[in-house]
Amino acid sequence: MSAPRQEGLPSSRPVLRSYALPLAAFAGGWALMMLEILGGRLMAPQYGYSVYQWGAVIGVVLGFMAAGYWKGGSVGDGPDAIPVLRGVLLAAAAWAALTPWLGPAALERTAPADPQVGSLAGAALLLGVPSFALAMVSPICAGRIAAAGRASAAGRVYAVGTLGSIGGTFFAAFFAIPTIGVSAGYAVAAAVLAAACALVPGGRAYAAGALVLALGALGAVHNEGRGFALYRETPHNTIWVRETTEEVRLHLNLLWATQSRLRKDGGPTGLYYDVFPAGPALADGARTLVLGVAGGVGPMNIRRAWPESDVLGVELDPDVVAVAREKFGLRGVRVAVSDARRFVAADRETHDLIVVDLYNGATIPFFTATREFFALLERKLDRGGVVMMNVASPADHDILIGPLAATLKAAFPSVFVSDVGGGNYFLIATKEERTAAELLARLDRAPPAARDATRRLAWSLVPADTAGQPVLTDDRSDIDLRSIIALYGE
Repeated sequence: MSAPRQEGLPSSRPVLRSYALPLAAFAGGWALMMLEILGGRLMAPQYGYSVYQWGAVIGVVLGFMAAGYWKGGSVGDGPDAIPVLRGVLLAAAAWAALTPWLGPAALERTAPADPQVGSLAGAALLLGVPSFALAMVSPICAGRIAAAGRASAAGRVYAVGTLGSIGGTFFAAFFAIPTIGVSAGYAVAAAVLAAACALVPGGRAYAAGALVLALGALGAVHNEGRGFALYRETPHNTIWVRETTEEVRLHLNLLWATQSRLRKDGGPTGLYYDVFPAGPALADGARTLVLGVAGGVGPMNIRRAWPESDVLGVELDPDVVAVAREKFGLRGVRVAVSDARRFVAADRETHDLIVVDLYNGATIPFFTATREFFALLERKLDRGGVVMMNVASPADHDILIGPLAATLKAAFPSVFVSDVGGGNYFLIATKEERTAAELLARLDRAPPAARDATRRLAWSLVPADTAGQPVLTDDRSDIDLRSIIALYGE
């Protein structure tokens, strides 16, 4: 008696029958994880990078995957399994191909004021449909293989699909985003799904359609960076530069936030880094470490006001440093390309002033705002040294300033706060115990080139109120939530 013939798998192609469905599962897993990584990056201009944004992405994907697994398992037992498999692969390919065209505008128009709710809505909008569809692939493939009398092979389908997920994750994170960009990454995901369609019996027409869609997605590459003087994707950032006849602006990950602004006439920008030259006036020397260079406007302001100063900047992204030199004329400042905390831990120099201006999108990286990190800074200060930290808190001053001041106070004897305008505050911590009067006297003796900066720092300089405030640690920190409330309010 001959073996039963599996529905939708022609017996005239036994090799394809053996390998087609596991390979389709591999491609589905690959594409699914590519879309998850790319979706998180596509959401960043609206929602930034935070534990809430990535929590929303992962949670939404897993939720829709659970539904897709359930549905795929029930379909895989029926006679329509192969037609459904072709359909979900094509649907996911279409979604991937259209996302770079439609996704950014949809996110911009539907983003609510609350970034926590918005990140959930944005993740569902971008990732719900393809996560549900692609999660159906493995159980359908496993069901058809098991139906043909090879139950042991069904488990291998899930293993192969998981390997595809691993490959898609690494490909998106380590190659697609930094090398070919987000839009081209979506095109690759659609092309992978076109290949999966071709593997499925009767799927050649579907594959052709999916491939056309993938090629169409490549057209979105030409829209990336339109209207900007520079656009670049890196492993760490999406970089945009706006340039007019009057000024140059740098945006990292968030289009609504300006990381650096440079007036071409050399005048003040009105932003917080105009106040950086006040820092050396507070310390006993001008050896300055700036953590967070961005366009380099702040470090260059220090060098102009204090020509004899030695300024060392630390910036995580080498492409940001290149843009700072190319578009903002960064010069006269030594720059180390490194993670700020890792650099401070290994740094053999001591400094008179350490400026902390570290943001990842809308939030301060939690590990650069803890008692342990500030203790590292304290050890890197020479006698008479000062730490000056920028904190953006326009909507809610108390939610962020108090805990950060208390955390600094756990490592330094004196901590002060000053409103420098535009919703930005400077927290100032001193190596030795100081009074506000002593700091104001130092600011009053600053050279003329730093006088505007010292006036902006001095007018509201007071000791920070740390009573009852929590101390943030490496083990426990809610700074992501506090940063969001500080920027957006409740």
